[in-house]
Amino acid sequence: MASPLNPLTALAWLLAMVLSPEALAMQGQMAGRYGQAFLMPLIAALFIHGLNIAVGPWSRGSAREKATLAGFGALLKSFIALPAVAVSLATAVLVSSGFVFNEVFLYWFPNFGFAALMLVAVLVVNLAGPRCAATAQALLTTTALAGLAGLTLVGALGHQPEATASTVFHPFDWRGVGLGIVVLLGYDLIRYWAADHDHRRTQPFMFIAVVSGVLIVWAWNSIVLAHVPHSRLADTSIPHVLAARAVMGQDGRIVMGIVVIAGSLAAVNLLFQAVVRMMAGLIKRGALPTVAGVSRSRPWLPLVVLGGITGLLMATGFAGSDWLDVTLRAGLILWLVGLGLDHLPPLLSGPERSLGGSARMAVHLALAVSMTALGIVLVVTDEAPDLLVRALLTLISIAAVLATVGMAATRRWAINRHRKASHPKEGVLQ
Repeated sequence: MASPLNPLTALAWLLAMVLSPEALAMQGQMAGRYGQAFLMPLIAALFIHGLNIAVGPWSRGSAREKATLAGFGALLKSFIALPAVAVSLATAVLVSSGFVFNEVFLYWFPNFGFAALMLVAVLVVNLAGPRCAATAQALLTTTALAGLAGLTLVGALGHQPEATASTVFHPFDWRGVGLGIVVLLGYDLIRYWAADHDHRRTQPFMFIAVVSGVLIVWAWNSIVLAHVPHSRLADTSIPHVLAARAVMGQDGRIVMGIVVIAGSLAAVNLLFQAVVRMMAGLIKRGALPTVAGVSRSRPWLPLVVLGGITGLLMATGFAGSDWLDVTLRAGLILWLVGLGLDHLPPLLSGPERSLGGSARMAVHLALAVSMTALGIVLVVTDEAPDLLVRALLTLISIAAVLATVGMAATRRWAINRHRKASHPKEGVLQ
């Protein structure tokens, strides 16, 4: 019998993506783009994510879960979106944290050296076991949240200068909704972390995580808008750092440096754990052949692969490159579209013959269409749509190849196992 979920531990996993430096930068740019109206896309995203949590695959129990996981949405997320986001986000945030550590704390310490030390620390914590990874996650998320909350409180109570707007705000549009949804991604990863539990029991944690994420984004970006000119927020890649310095001066830079480092480690730890648990779950369900070093208790193989690719990208100078940023955006878009396509299996299986079945089918259809459409909107309105389309096609092609190889290996593995079971004594007298 599975042990009960710890609410604080669950939230430590689910809020890590919202507190990552990439998410903080995206939030600040949204505030600069829309002004105080940034809350409108955020509320729309909260509504869409709330519906997704209410009727998603975790709400249908284990009987329907296998059909959902066999769908194309799960293929996009499991085989390519999640690993792509894990590697590209890890490379980006770890190197960014290295620069922050170099500029704020020890200017003589090599930034790439610190990034490499952070990567090694994440790998060691994960190899030490799930309990060690969960403890580290709780400490890191709490540290990042406490630092951001402190800056928010000081900014709210202190003197707020007039932040003049030197740019024209963009009106409310669908790109804003898409950005809002991407900022709040990460709550669905609890399906891997709490695999031993009835997924319907995880719904309250996902609701709390999404609502908490919206409150965090709203509170912090309200302070950001009050202290930094809107045009600077829209044009910079570090709006959170500018806001921290405007709120508390040099002390604010130090606090934000701690937030960035802790948030980076928490996000990378979350994504690495999610990939490990996702692969272990696929093997347990028979969707992948058994491979040594992939179980949740001994996850050395996927961790070595993730860490090796991340280290290689850092060593070859891909951190901060356009291709890395484009790959991260492509992975997030595939993640979003995968969430939408998760709603296809119940639609294809026919209408539910129960009270409210038609309404539930309508919600499934609306979510499948809206999330896919918002993914397309994010592609069309991207600053480099051509590069983004190439990245998407490349990732989808890789996913198709991996899925084909995985299914062929699984089928061969199942046939061999069946033959061994049918002839248990074959070869004994030879």
